Amino acid sequence: MFSRLIIIGVGLLGGSIGLAARKYGLAQTVIGVGRTEKTLGIAVRNGILDEAHLSLETIPAPTGHYQMLVVVCTPVADIARNIFAAIKHFGHSGRLLLTDVGSTKAKLIQEISDLRFIGSHPIAGSERSGPDAADAELFRDRLTVLTPTKNHSTNDLDLLRRFWQTLGSHVIEMDAVKHDEILAVTSHLPHVLSVILTRIVQKDEKPFTGTGFAGMTRLAAGSPEIWRDILLDNSDHILNALRRFDVQLQELIKVLQSKNTETIEQLLREAKLIADSEYTSRG
Repeated sequence: MFSRLIIIGVGLLGGSIGLAARKYGLAQTVIGVGRTEKTLGIAVRNGILDEAHLSLETIPAPTGHYQMLVVVCTPVADIARNIFAAIKHFGHSGRLLLTDVGSTKAKLIQEISDLRFIGSHPIAGSERSGPDAADAELFRDRLTVLTPTKNHSTNDLDLLRRFWQTLGSHVIEMDAVKHDEILAVTSHLPHVLSVILTRIVQKDEKPFTGTGFAGMTRLAAGSPEIWRDILLDNSDHILNALRRFDVQLQELIKVLQSKNTETIEQLLREAKLIADSEYTSRG
């Protein structure tokens, strides 16, 4: 599908893309750009990359007929800078397609609206990080959202859709602002609530935590650098999500204060019904 696949940021997502791309033969050469030799060394040893570089500038410019995909897998605040760096080094041609894996899109698309770029957000991940956590099947049966810009072509969109589908994803297209609004509720709010839960449990209470607490706080183990940028970039939508949560919280407080057995049980039954159906639908 591509002569070269260049992955900027070879962590969990970038590493998983590299593994999957090599497994399914999506690129003749998979090249990684990272910040440390240690991380890049792990990626090469684990079969994620064919080549590793500490800078885009050390990657030779391609010659002849080629189709190249650059996937930026860095924290949200660094994505635009890395996209501009790729354009500067490789040139702005019809043979270079750019995408990312960021969890927010609207602000990014405003910054790079004139480039041949289509946003990607694979809704997959783990609290683990780094190339050692990479998994070629990470995107299997997961949703990937594409957020096209005004400069994309039908061919670009088809090419990127086929790329993610080959990695195992179900692919849909969505407006960037709508994407950020939805993800604030379905992804960013759960992370915030996980962080809050870790902060309200006192030291002498921690020995009494079990698998339920571990499951609820698992998300808080995610990369602080990545989540700092997400919370800042999508703060307005996350605040709206927190307000929606607060409405439900206040309702629950009133129900508990009433000590109405039937109302409490009904609330729990409704939640269980939703949770059971979600679990079943995800297999």
